[in-house]
Amino acid sequence: MKNAAVKLALATALVSAASTPAFADLTYQGAVGLPLNPTAQIPLPGGVRVQGSYYDLGDTNSGANPADAKYYGLHAAGRVGGTLELNGGVHQFRSNVSTIGGGSVGDRSTGFSLGGKYLFSRENDGPGVRLAAGVGYQDQDVFALDGKNYHAYVVGSKYLGAVSGERVPVIGHLGLRYDRYEFQLGAGPETRSNKASIFAGVEVPFTRTGDLSFVGELQSKNIDGGSAPFSASVRYRPKGQPFSASLGIQRQGLGDSGLFAQVGYSFDTTRGDAAAE
Repeated sequence: MKNAAVKLALATALVSAASTPAFADLTYQGAVGLPLNPTAQIPLPGGVRVQGSYYDLGDTNSGANPADAKYYGLHAAGRVGGTLELNGGVHQFRSNVSTIGGGSVGDRSTGFSLGGKYLFSRENDGPGVRLAAGVGYQDQDVFALDGKNYHAYVVGSKYLGAVSGERVPVIGHLGLRYDRYEFQLGAGPETRSNKASIFAGVEVPFTRTGDLSFVGELQSKNIDGGSAPFSASVRYRPKGQPFSASLGIQRQGLGDSGLFAQVGYSFDTTRGDAAAE
């Protein structure tokens, strides 16, 4: 009887942890997830996550006229029905291109993002892992370069390690993604890149309540001629509060690595301050 009671208590703790709402952030394109890639989490019923983001994209051209680009975004993600997430927002690319003689020319371009994600299973369902799939679109116009990104993905998320009391567990993510990029410079010919990639991420709490956490991800190359995207950051999220902020370094696949910052707030009409599950 004693062993049975222990097993029952452990199983109850695991199910409780698997169903505990997570305070997930948004990607730079608006989906609930890591800084660059989506996870298998979606907002709670009635929940909406709003997030502002800044990304230093570094030099996007190493030739005679290097262009330094910055990205500013404001995105939101909400839940529709039981298993569907809708996300989107607006963003602005700000660039400076060096000219002959040591000068520079600046430019600003505003665009939008749209996406959707469907949750197939939670951790307390049969597969024992949270599974989701989604699609998205984003304008990526810089100067006379008309850019577009279409993407689709499948991703799994799972709590890792032992559950001890109220301690926030480590969360792991693994996904497969397909990106189609279309670029056109003025009236010139269109350049396309179609590439599949795999990505993995982890969220590791420094504290028992998860107020301070490390968030990291790594992805294989997602664009022809590019580099492997990655991000590494520290996230601050006070216990029981809907606010969070992150600061770290990232590379999106084109250009150099650079700093990024995120500040977000979760609105939930049904379950307190929780943001996602």
